[in-house]
Amino acid sequence: RPKTPANHLTNTSRDSDVPPEPVVEVRHLTHQYPVGNETVVALTGVDLTVNDGEFVAVIGPSGCGKTTLLSIIAGLLSPTGGQVSVFGSDTRAARRSQALGLVTQDPGLLPWLDVAANVLLTLDITGPHDGADEYVTELLERVGISRFARYYPGQLSGGMRQRVALARALVHHPRLLLMDEPFGALDEISREEMRFELLKVWEQEQMSVVFVTHSIREAVLLADRVVVLTGQPGRVKDVIEIDLDRPRTASLEDDPRYQSLLADVRGLLVSETDRSDLVHAIPGNRR
Repeated sequence: RPKTPANHLTNTSRDSDVPPEPVVEVRHLTHQYPVGNETVVALTGVDLTVNDGEFVAVIGPSGCGKTTLLSIIAGLLSPTGGQVSVFGSDTRAARRSQALGLVTQDPGLLPWLDVAANVLLTLDITGPHDGADEYVTELLERVGISRFARYYPGQLSGGMRQRVALARALVHHPRLLLMDEPFGALDEISREEMRFELLKVWEQEQMSVVFVTHSIREAVLLADRVVVLTGQPGRVKDVIEIDLDRPRTASLEDDPRYQSLLADVRGLLVSETDRSDLVHAIPGNRR
């Protein structure tokens, strides 16, 4: 299979002289949480753009607001300040249009339904659909779990449950997939399998992805760009362009450029972790 540039999924059908509208646009985003008599600033002054078909990873120290940022983009949380648009509209409108898919660390499967029924439920909620059973079977084949269609969640490994969650998120052909540490609870072998499974699905679906992770390897392996957040309050410290050829394979780890990019991201994170530890060590700053 020939190698293609990292941004190979950009929609080339548009007039090349007219820049495509961003899928996600975040400007001067701020978010605060009330904690007792205090206010905790989770995010401050965050700017972020995600383009059509782009895979963007977000990484930063624990507690820096990564999940908060994703929840705001998903329309699950209203920001304290700033503007967020998804497909040129407000986030809740994008969610209502079923243009978003969401996968979290907890697959959230219903234990009394089998695999196929868990995926079918997402369709049933939006009304009857012709050929729904066949479509669910196709989705399960796409994520490599069709032979477990009649298994129940309690009979599946963590990696299998996350495959079901991914299939469920793809039900309505989302243009934007939001993923919050989806592989964080998996063992390393399952995690590695799911990374490449996700890349395969991304290439097939030609959607945009915002992927929150704590793993530097995962971020660099998957993404077109890695957004590094500072410690609390989270702001964008730097954005690293991942200029590696696609498709990405396991052999990439031997590539000197890959190793150099890992070092770049690690260097940014190490300095932030040291700063975060210092801030939390000061009395009155523990959160």
